[in-house]
Amino acid sequence: MSFFFIQQTRFEQYFKQQHPKMQYDPTKVVLAISTIKTKPIINCLYLSDDLFFAARYHSGLDYFADGFSLTGTQIKKMSLHEELLSVKLTIETNVILKNGQPMILKLNLPKLNRTPWHIRNLKKLRLQFAAKKN
Repeated sequence: MSFFFIQQTRFEQYFKQQHPKMQYDPTKVVLAISTIKTKPIINCLYLSDDLFFAARYHSGLDYFADGFSLTGTQIKKMSLHEELLSVKLTIETNVILKNGQPMILKLNLPKLNRTPWHIRNLKKLRLQFAAKKN
């Protein structure tokens, strides 16, 4: 599966439709890969201090949909965990699910993805988290 052709400008357009009052920063966008029933799912993530936004990429028709947002006040903690082929992003929230448990998002950010903007932004994200630990 190649992600090299995902255009960040497509995600930017979708982001601006969903959050027209938010300032978009292209350095805050990375890709996440999930596997559901053995099918890879590609999402673009926007991570800032006051917003987490994710949208699913539909590669066959080259569009984004299924946007999901969390405000900065809904996020309790974000952490990165380095693995061999990916970086695991965990987001703990104060959003309570129907089962009474807080919502926790676990996202896989691939290191081997060759999309240039993803490579730059993932490196920047890792450096930001490393700086916060010190």
